[in-house]
Amino acid sequence: MFSLTIVFGPGPMVWTLMYKEREKAENHRAQLAGSNSVILVDDFGQEATFFGDPVNGVMLEDLEQSKLAHIERALHQARTKIKADEMAMADPAMRAAAQRHQSPILQPAIPGMAMAPNGQYRG
Repeated sequence: MFSLTIVFGPGPMVWTLMYKEREKAENHRAQLAGSNSVILVDDFGQEATFFGDPVNGVMLEDLEQSKLAHIERALHQARTKIKADEMAMADPAMRAAAQRHQSPILQPAIPGMAMAPNGQYRG
């Protein structure tokens, strides 16, 4: 699955067309380059008509690959949260403040997991 995101107009305005195959998406991207008027129909019933040369940029995205990128980013953020929690538990001032105020900094980054006083997660 592929998406073709088109940025146009002074606004800017963004439209996204969806394609099952890369070839058709690439063909439509090429049609947008330097064309005065173009009509594009994606694989899911969306029809876009561009008049003149309003297109400022186009992004072709392989959605299968970008799905992995989103997963990797989420995992990175979870690892960062875990590391921040460990560092906060090691800081005496942060630990004392958290005990006084129930700080969300020391809340578990992993749902269903609790952090033991030694900074280790337990299930």
